[in-house]
Amino acid sequence: MSSQSSLRAWRGHLSVACLAALWLAGCAEDAEAPPPPDPKLCQESTLSYQNFAAPFVITWCRGCHGKDQPVAMRQNAPVGVDFDTAEQVRAGSARILLRATGAAPTMPPAGGPSEQERELLAEWIACGMK
Repeated sequence: MSSQSSLRAWRGHLSVACLAALWLAGCAEDAEAPPPPDPKLCQESTLSYQNFAAPFVITWCRGCHGKDQPVAMRQNAPVGVDFDTAEQVRAGSARILLRATGAAPTMPPAGGPSEQERELLAEWIACGMK
């Protein structure tokens, strides 16, 4: 399946990923566990931390969410909410998904990635953050 076809298939599953993020973040206390993403999509996904997430985070997140960023340069990003390592990105994935994807993303605050890049981020997170 081409990357373009994968994106089209993913659009139908984006809401599931967003619901998963809300559930994981504890924002939907009464919600049941969301269904997993389409297994076929995840089997065919080639996204990994190295080929997608690391470049995405470096480009769109670390300008504010880097441990070496001075407080004045963090644009109100909380000190300690850093994405310098794969482990930190994975640990913050539910919050990242909630804030950086969906109908009205709030991160990064000055715009940022295209809708396609945001969909790929949601795919990477929903498919296990390889």
